[in-house]
Amino acid sequence: YQRRVREAVVSTQSTGMEIDPAGSTRGYYGCAVGKGRQNAKTEIEKLEMSKMSCRELVKEVAKVIYSVHDEVKDKHFELELSWIGKDTNGRHELVPKDIFEEAKKYAEEALNDSDDEDTDM
Repeated sequence: YQRRVREAVVSTQSTGMEIDPAGSTRGYYGCAVGKGRQNAKTEIEKLEMSKMSCRELVKEVAKVIYSVHDEVKDKHFELELSWIGKDTNGRHELVPKDIFEEAKKYAEEALNDSDDEDTDM
Protein backbone atom coordinates (compact mmCIF):
# COMPACT_ATOMS: atom_id res chain seq x y z
CA TYR A 1 0.00 0.00 0.00
CA GLN A 2 1.36 3.32 -1.03
CA ARG A 3 -0.13 6.39 0.60
CA ARG A 4 -0.89 9.13 -1.90
CA VAL A 5 -1.37 12.48 -0.23
CA ARG A 6 -2.60 15.74 -1.63
CA GLU A 7 -1.93 18.45 0.89
CA ALA A 8 -2.86 22.09 0.89
CA VAL A 9 -1.70 24.78 3.29
CA VAL A 10 -3.63 28.02 3.71
CA SER A 11 -2.71 31.20 5.54
CA THR A 12 -4.42 34.57 5.96
CA GLN A 13 -0.96 36.13 5.96
CA SER A 14 1.92 35.43 3.62
CA THR A 15 3.51 33.23 6.27
CA GLY A 16 2.92 29.88 4.62
CA MET A 17 6.34 28.67 3.57
CA GLU A 18 7.21 25.93 1.12
CA ILE A 19 10.64 24.33 1.03
CA ASP A 20 11.40 22.38 -2.14
CA PRO A 21 13.86 19.47 -2.35
CA ALA A 22 16.62 21.82 -3.54
CA GLY A 23 16.24 23.86 -0.33
CA SER A 24 14.60 26.90 -1.91
CA THR A 25 11.92 28.53 0.22
CA ARG A 26 8.93 30.58 -0.87
CA GLY A 27 6.21 32.40 1.07
CA TYR A 28 2.59 31.82 0.07
CA TYR A 29 -0.93 32.56 1.13
CA GLY A 30 -1.70 29.08 -0.15
CA CYS A 31 0.22 26.24 -1.72
CA ALA A 32 -0.31 22.62 -2.67
CA VAL A 33 2.02 19.65 -2.38
CA GLY A 34 1.93 16.36 -4.26
CA LYS A 35 0.84 15.24 -7.70
CA GLY A 36 -1.10 17.93 -9.55
CA ARG A 37 0.33 20.64 -7.31
CA GLN A 38 0.97 23.06 -10.19
CA ASN A 39 -2.66 22.95 -11.36
CA ALA A 40 -3.80 23.29 -7.76
CA LYS A 41 -1.47 26.26 -7.13
CA THR A 42 -2.82 27.98 -10.24
CA GLU A 43 -6.40 27.56 -9.01
CA ILE A 44 -5.51 28.60 -5.46
CA GLU A 45 -3.90 31.80 -6.80
CA LYS A 46 -7.25 32.72 -8.41
CA LEU A 47 -8.97 32.84 -5.00
CA GLU A 48 -9.38 36.25 -3.38
CA MET A 49 -7.69 35.04 -0.20
CA SER A 50 -7.34 38.45 1.43
CA LYS A 51 -11.16 38.73 1.49
CA MET A 52 -11.81 35.27 2.97
CA SER A 53 -11.56 33.75 6.42
CA CYS A 54 -9.36 30.70 6.99
CA ARG A 55 -12.50 28.56 7.36
CA GLU A 56 -13.76 29.72 3.96
CA LEU A 57 -10.34 29.18 2.41
CA VAL A 58 -10.13 25.62 3.71
CA LYS A 59 -13.39 24.78 1.94
CA GLU A 60 -12.34 26.43 -1.31
CA VAL A 61 -8.89 24.85 -1.30
CA ALA A 62 -10.37 21.40 -0.65
CA LYS A 63 -12.62 22.00 -3.67
CA VAL A 64 -9.55 22.91 -5.75
CA ILE A 65 -7.71 19.74 -4.71
CA TYR A 66 -10.68 17.59 -5.68
CA SER A 67 -11.22 19.48 -8.96
CA VAL A 68 -7.64 18.95 -10.21
CA HIS A 69 -7.70 15.22 -9.39
CA ASP A 70 -8.17 13.14 -12.55
CA GLU A 71 -10.02 9.97 -11.53
CA VAL A 72 -9.06 8.25 -14.78
CA LYS A 73 -5.29 8.90 -14.67
CA ASP A 74 -4.66 9.35 -10.94
CA LYS A 75 -4.98 6.85 -8.14
CA HIS A 76 -7.07 7.45 -5.02
CA PHE A 77 -5.60 10.08 -2.71
CA GLU A 78 -5.83 11.06 0.91
CA LEU A 79 -6.62 14.74 1.47
CA GLU A 80 -4.74 16.59 4.21
CA LEU A 81 -5.37 20.21 5.08
CA SER A 82 -3.37 22.45 7.37
CA TRP A 83 -3.53 26.13 8.14
CA ILE A 84 -1.81 29.10 9.72
CA GLY A 85 -3.66 32.12 11.05
CA LYS A 86 -5.53 33.71 13.92
CA ASP A 87 -7.38 30.45 14.64
CA THR A 88 -4.02 28.78 15.33
CA ASN A 89 -2.20 31.71 16.96
CA GLY A 90 0.17 31.81 13.99
CA ARG A 91 1.16 28.15 14.30
CA HIS A 92 1.06 25.63 11.47
CA GLU A 93 -1.51 22.98 12.41
CA LEU A 94 -3.72 20.39 10.81
CA VAL A 95 -7.25 21.68 10.27
CA PRO A 96 -9.52 20.41 13.10
CA LYS A 97 -11.50 17.29 12.21
CA ASP A 98 -14.94 18.97 12.17
CA ILE A 99 -13.75 21.74 9.82
CA PHE A 100 -11.87 19.20 7.70
CA GLU A 101 -14.98 17.03 7.32
CA GLU A 102 -17.10 20.07 6.42
CA ALA A 103 -14.55 21.15 3.79
CA LYS A 104 -14.28 17.63 2.37
CA LYS A 105 -18.07 17.34 2.09
CA TYR A 106 -18.26 20.77 0.43
CA ALA A 107 -15.57 19.77 -2.09
CA GLU A 108 -17.16 16.41 -2.90
CA GLU A 109 -20.59 18.03 -3.38
CA ALA A 110 -19.10 20.70 -5.65
CA LEU A 111 -17.40 17.98 -7.70
CA ASN A 112 -20.64 15.99 -7.96
CA ASP A 113 -22.54 19.15 -8.99
CA SER A 114 -19.91 19.79 -11.65
CA ASP A 115 -20.18 16.20 -12.91
CA ASP A 116 -23.99 16.53 -13.04
CA GLU A 117 -23.68 19.71 -15.13
CA ASP A 118 -21.30 17.92 -17.53
CA THR A 119 -23.71 15.03 -18.06
CA ASP A 120 -26.66 17.40 -18.58
CA MET A 121 -25.01 18.95 -21.65
